[in-house]
Amino acid sequence: MPSILSIFENIITPEFMGEPVTQTKASTVAPTKVKFEQPKEQAGLLCTAELETARERCRRKVEAIIKDCRARNCRYRDIEFDLEGDKQRCLYGLNPPKWDIESGELPPTEPADVLRVTQIFEEPQFFIDGANSSDVAQGYLGNCWFMSAVSTVATSEGLINRICVHRDEVVGVYGFLFYRDSGWVDVIIDDLLYTRIPKFEELWGEQKDLYHGDKEKFDARARVGGKTLFFARSKTENETWLPLLEKAYAKLHGDYQALEGGWDSEAIEGMTGGISNIIHVKDILDTDRFWDEQLLNANKDRLFGCVIGDSRGEVSGLVTWHAYAVLEALEVNGKRFVRIRNPWGKSEWNGPWSDGSKEWTKEWLGRLDELHHKFGDDGEFLMEYKDFLKTWVTIERSRLFDAGWKLSSMWLNVVSRTYPCAWSFGDVSFTFSVTEDSPAAIVLSQLNERFFPDISGYNDWSMDFIVYRKGAPTEEPYTRSYHNLFWRRTVSVELDNLEKGDYVVHVRLDRKQKYGRKKTYYQDSLEGWDVRKLSKVWTQAAISKSIAVNFDPEPYSDYLPAPEEIFGGEDLNSLEEKHIGLEVPLPTTASDSNPALASTEVPKAEPAELKTEASESKSDAKGKTNGEVAKANGEPGAKSEERSATAGEAKANGESKDEKKDEQTEKKEDKDEKGKKDEAPIVVTGAELAQSSKVVHEGFTCKECKVRIDHHTLVFVLC
Repeated sequence: MPSILSIFENIITPEFMGEPVTQTKASTVAPTKVKFEQPKEQAGLLCTAELETARERCRRKVEAIIKDCRARNCRYRDIEFDLEGDKQRCLYGLNPPKWDIESGELPPTEPADVLRVTQIFEEPQFFIDGANSSDVAQGYLGNCWFMSAVSTVATSEGLINRICVHRDEVVGVYGFLFYRDSGWVDVIIDDLLYTRIPKFEELWGEQKDLYHGDKEKFDARARVGGKTLFFARSKTENETWLPLLEKAYAKLHGDYQALEGGWDSEAIEGMTGGISNIIHVKDILDTDRFWDEQLLNANKDRLFGCVIGDSRGEVSGLVTWHAYAVLEALEVNGKRFVRIRNPWGKSEWNGPWSDGSKEWTKEWLGRLDELHHKFGDDGEFLMEYKDFLKTWVTIERSRLFDAGWKLSSMWLNVVSRTYPCAWSFGDVSFTFSVTEDSPAAIVLSQLNERFFPDISGYNDWSMDFIVYRKGAPTEEPYTRSYHNLFWRRTVSVELDNLEKGDYVVHVRLDRKQKYGRKKTYYQDSLEGWDVRKLSKVWTQAAISKSIAVNFDPEPYSDYLPAPEEIFGGEDLNSLEEKHIGLEVPLPTTASDSNPALASTEVPKAEPAELKTEASESKSDAKGKTNGEVAKANGEPGAKSEERSATAGEAKANGESKDEKKDEQTEKKEDKDEKGKKDEAPIVVTGAELAQSSKVVHEGFTCKECKVRIDHHTLVFVLC
């Protein structure tokens, strides 16, 4: 039986492993420019257009489930995220917590049981008087960032309701929409939830004695109501929207453990499709202007959270490294106040204007309604603006967009230089054009890797960018990205007025080794990982990476699922006959006149030993064929080798290229021949590649420069 390592060695890609690539010295190279064209479907969309399409898609899926369940007289059970039948996969990722017997550490707390909503609540309702921030109560999961984001989003009327597109509370099926990697994703779940109270039969003798051995009494008193839930719950009894929303978000990212740790702005982006940035309080130039232009717009077209992230313990009752939601900014009787909420639903600020403090004179007690406040340990509290500025270290700000905004976006596998290297611009640039003056937001983003952090490489990445008018001198930048915390997924800049014209965005990348990870961490970890879970993790990684315009599906062919919509009532033979021969062309080089381009500046390598390879046509998930150029380092499991050659060398050695194939390629071709029938190989030589209009960068390695493409990035412009 093959080992786990041998099973998965064919998917160890440079992109995830981050292995260094040998490059020629700078003094011996000349720059090579490669351009990629923005997909037409990603240009000029109304920000709400795709949302409506996704809502309708989600609604149809839920309706189909409702129809099927009612016909079979059963409640819905989601086999893709079955809390009861597939507990470990739903709870944990590839590295679940373990009980260290030698150290004496207690085993991790786990749910005791799984019950349906109708078993937990006497009269369950998805909403009772709508979703309110005061409903939110965090459970046994370190996802305060998500709970804080939910509290914040709930203050904006109707937002939570729009996230749950369709449901049938009798059948037990719910359809949610989330925003991930510049697209709306539907998530369908059932109504099974984890609970913390075990079954009566699992109690110890003394525990049973408390109920005099009466199972019915135990079930009626201990195993019902929101407080029996293991994870999040609504503080309004019988209300179910919060635990179901949390479950859907966990499914979106693979498991509940994936929600451990984060920033509330990330979750706000995921629930609203907005963009976020971090504001360092000490960097605010004019605090009056910040109050007028930013905080007074809280929960209108922007949402805010706040964190104390530079110390340990507590600061005047506030927990450090814990996300709080800004509910409202208001001016009353000449004073400025910020209303804030702890997602725990308890534990509050104990400084000035805290409940019962000396500031609450008879006059101010009479203004409680005006301040939208009431006393009690409910997690909500008031701070005067001056104390707010002195106490909090960072403010997370998320901008929301309506139908008046248009979105253009493009994902690209980006070339990075061998590390260590200079921290400078030049890794990648984007160009775009606007036809008239307009407010705008420019965003640079990385893939959301929360589903697959364990195979995301051993480096964390940080980015920033600078924007120039096309043709402008270096000393005259138009704008630059906001400073963000290092290693955050996105950076952006917002402009009240972006003037019409052509623009160039230059990007700078930085990296650091992830804590505790060595270059061999993947191979070292494989033996301890569950193969089934790893397969699902790789599948999502492949799906996420496939959105890049220069994505090569070949290394991920076993992990890219076929779209369900292609099957219908046809068998596989019919589908093959129907789609055989349809060729998907390689991406063409974008013309210089196209305003939606991405350009990478990479060094051209010195000539190396010629190992130009022919690649067979590959059937994709839709049954179409695509002529592909073989990659040098892009095939998972292949060792890093120098395989580039000049066009002249490729042509001169064309007759002997088959003799130059290494053992790995021959094995791969043998495997391909066994698995494919009636497919004629499409041979592309190095000379033909150099002379054609096809893009040079295919997959994860440049044929000409041997520079590994190991970083996903997106730029999108809203205006």
